[in-house]
Amino acid sequence: RGNIVMPSSSAWNGALLGKYVLLFVVPFVGLMKLVSNLYIADAAPARGSRKKVVILGGGYAGTTVAKALDKKFDVTVVDRQNHMTQMLGILRAIADRKCAPLTLIPYDKLLQDGVVVQAEITAISETQVTISTTPSGKSRALPFDFLVVATGANWAFPGKPSSPDALEALGELEECGNDVAKSTSVAIIGGGAVGLELACEIKFHHPQKKVTLIHSRQQLIGPGLSGKFHTKLADKLQRLGVEVLLNERVQMPAELSGRRYYAGPRIAVRTESGKEVGADLVFRCTGKTAARSHLGFFESLGCLDQAGRIRVNEHLQVRG
Repeated sequence: RGNIVMPSSSAWNGALLGKYVLLFVVPFVGLMKLVSNLYIADAAPARGSRKKVVILGGGYAGTTVAKALDKKFDVTVVDRQNHMTQMLGILRAIADRKCAPLTLIPYDKLLQDGVVVQAEITAISETQVTISTTPSGKSRALPFDFLVVATGANWAFPGKPSSPDALEALGELEECGNDVAKSTSVAIIGGGAVGLELACEIKFHHPQKKVTLIHSRQQLIGPGLSGKFHTKLADKLQRLGVEVLLNERVQMPAELSGRRYYAGPRIAVRTESGKEVGADLVFRCTGKTAARSHLGFFESLGCLDQAGRIRVNEHLQVRG
């Protein structure tokens, strides 16, 4: 073991206090508390007697759990990618092209005893996960004692490259970085975390470019943040030189249809109120959705909420 078979996306199921355990976005303290509950002995058991843990998803949560359990459990990580995406660096990589290779991390040194398998999840039951391995497409069953669901969210580019292959993903980032370098005026639709950071990264690394951030709500990011935070944020954006339009819903340009982003001759980005922003580079950063295409089993048990997220208890176990 310890070799890489090739990687995919995450899920975690646990038969500890209940049948299933979920990790989508998990507070670190809660995550490590859950991991500590799985330790059943101080000494690592013999490999043949180890409980099987299948972890669906090789992102931050999935890899953290995998490394913590590697010495005491028979760990298999399943992900559709052959690399981990360093999400915190993706937007920097678009604005600063030399950072791009640093955001795509191979799985080959993740585990010493466990394995990482590149595959698509095709089915989940109470006892096993069925996967279709990449690139062969062969179906394979992975029985488990514990299943960890850490599949997270679906992010549209530029939040995350679309290709599961590291070289192709790097090509996406480099192509986008070249388009940023060639542009003169950038419009970013959506003022959540991705849109806000992208606007700031581009303006910081390319101060000569005009950058406009358009958001449909009264405040950037989301609810729950203090007025002091928003005041400081507005001040920093102003000093950086990012133009911000709030309470403006965009009539999505036809040029964005079927594209990750638009780069080309200058177009007009219009809002429903009649405002117009000219840009030769346009990004759509309008949110993420729960990765739920493989969660039919949990849906059949009534465990998903309206947004497609798995309901969990205080121990991160699936309710129901």
